[in-house]
Amino acid sequence: MKQPVLTTAFFCSIFSTCLAQTTVAPAADSTRRLGEVTVYGLRLADQPADQAGRYVTVVPGTALSRYPVASLDDLLRLLPNLEVQSRGNFGTQADITLRGSTFNQVLILLDGMRLNDPLTGHFAGYFPITPAEIEQIEVVRGPGAALYGPDAVGGFINIVTKTFAATHRPDGTELAGTFLAGEYGLKSTNAGFFGQDKGLRLAGGVLNNTASGQLLDLPGGNRNDFRLNTYSLSGAYQLTPKLSAAARASFDRREFNAQNYYTTNAGDRARETTGRAWYQGQLRYEWSPRARTELQVVATTSTDLYVYLPTLPASDHTMRYFNAQGQHQIELSEKLQISLGGQADHRTIESNDRGNRDVWHAGAFAVAAYAPTAALRLNGALRLDHDAAYGTELLPQLNASLVLSEQLTARAAAGRAIRAANFTEQYNSAIRPGIVPGGFNVGYAGLAAERTANYEAGLDYRPSPALLLRGTYFYRRGNNLIDYVSVSGRQAIATTGLGNLDPARSYRLAQNLFEVATQGLETELTARAALAPGLRLDGAVGYTLVGVNVAGDITSQYLSNVARQLLSGNLSLTHRRGTLSLGGTYKVRADQQTTVTATNGQLDTQLTPSNAVFNARLDLAVVPERVWLVGQAQNLFDARYADLLGAPMPRRWLMAGVRVALRR
Repeated sequence: MKQPVLTTAFFCSIFSTCLAQTTVAPAADSTRRLGEVTVYGLRLADQPADQAGRYVTVVPGTALSRYPVASLDDLLRLLPNLEVQSRGNFGTQADITLRGSTFNQVLILLDGMRLNDPLTGHFAGYFPITPAEIEQIEVVRGPGAALYGPDAVGGFINIVTKTFAATHRPDGTELAGTFLAGEYGLKSTNAGFFGQDKGLRLAGGVLNNTASGQLLDLPGGNRNDFRLNTYSLSGAYQLTPKLSAAARASFDRREFNAQNYYTTNAGDRARETTGRAWYQGQLRYEWSPRARTELQVVATTSTDLYVYLPTLPASDHTMRYFNAQGQHQIELSEKLQISLGGQADHRTIESNDRGNRDVWHAGAFAVAAYAPTAALRLNGALRLDHDAAYGTELLPQLNASLVLSEQLTARAAAGRAIRAANFTEQYNSAIRPGIVPGGFNVGYAGLAAERTANYEAGLDYRPSPALLLRGTYFYRRGNNLIDYVSVSGRQAIATTGLGNLDPARSYRLAQNLFEVATQGLETELTARAALAPGLRLDGAVGYTLVGVNVAGDITSQYLSNVARQLLSGNLSLTHRRGTLSLGGTYKVRADQQTTVTATNGQLDTQLTPSNAVFNARLDLAVVPERVWLVGQAQNLFDARYADLLGAPMPRRWLMAGVRVALRR
């Protein structure tokens, strides 16, 4: 158990020594110190990250090309103190967790609008956006329910795009693309553009990953093949000096081998095809430099076709989601800013094994930032939320930051959060024809909503403009946490009343766990330094220690899979002749294995209690600042591992190609 701590200390020692022996200066592309960036997801205009009273990570869009990844969810895996539990690389499928949360307790936003699918949190990583359009990615740890309503328990991630953001960019055009080919038939395309001229902004791109795949170490002799395609186009126009409009249309389709993604049944031969059409519109009116009003609307349709066995009927789902939101932001004085708004959405599914369901949800919110002194800043939020699933809730949040010195800032936060069961947790397998195979997840319509109280305190220390050290303690106490628990078929039948379960088999039944207390410690070291003329170092590493205490003698499915210790980060060295990038994770978690008998049909598999996985990438400039040759390795040291029981992750995967970036 001491190994991650020692690894962290060793990493930090080397990192700090290198910096101490170097003439440290801000990176060439940065005129502000670390942490001095705007966070749009906090619902206040020009909210600096270091005054939010929260632990926030902001990844600028200009940095995305430095990461040794081929998809956005793989990029998130390399950020400090954020855990990604994948079933496959390259964007096949990934669950995102923050601060020991389940994957359903993290809210994903695109320009402040909810992305979470009403069917299941497993689709949270299906971002309908391409990297070329991204202004920045914001990771806000801790509850966000007072800002955005349900699901933001462990934290929320907001993707800000160049066309929708309230930023002032110079006119010009950017074209960029990375084209890779690799082992096992891999072809990867990440290309896009952004242009602005006289009040008109246009952006778009494609993100495609396809491969015939590696041979799986599972029954059936199948491969982890995939075809993953995302296309997006957006635009904005300054209609008048005060009024602007923006619109986006994006389309996402993913087809892949999903064998043992959701079950541990030895007979599982699943394939899955998902799709999403996303339409988003925005109007922004600038009343004055101190006041603006924004209206946004999203309409999206997503589909999921899950074939467990070719001989059995497929699970066929269609989800529709409509979301409207408005907010008014005003700076009343140099010390006080407020934002008032409301939001309403309607979620529906049509499913041949979960039925036809719909839920209405609405909320009104108020957010304020008050600076009584130059050193102290208070941020408060209050939301009145109503959902057909859990009724009416009042959700408060209070954050504070205090500048103790030029180098040291203290912060603290407290708030409530709530989450209702999604349609899968309530109705999975409810009307599935025939007898549900053993090892399947079974929903329960009587689930209550989760409610949590959250607290945190931390320190940010900046010994130089290019170095940032952070530490945060967090504590979360929740009631009715929803997770799957292995039970006998008889117990599942008695609880749900379903007639399509086998009493002699075992199932994973969705249940409300009585009480869950989660606490932990997050530490992070971030640096940007000029090591020599023309040579720059950028890096961030984080270590998270999590303790989870579940009342009663219960072993849950997803909560027990959360890493108890997580070391993750990325490091890049950039020269005019190229860039070398390395990123990786090291996890320690509870050991898991299936219980195999002669009758329950379970897969004989085990989830190891620790694993270390690294990616690497080398970009060599052919034409400096314009064209690079690229070599990349996923799972560089060929680790055998799985993030989730029964779903082995790919072994080492090598690829090479070219990257192009043109600006005018």
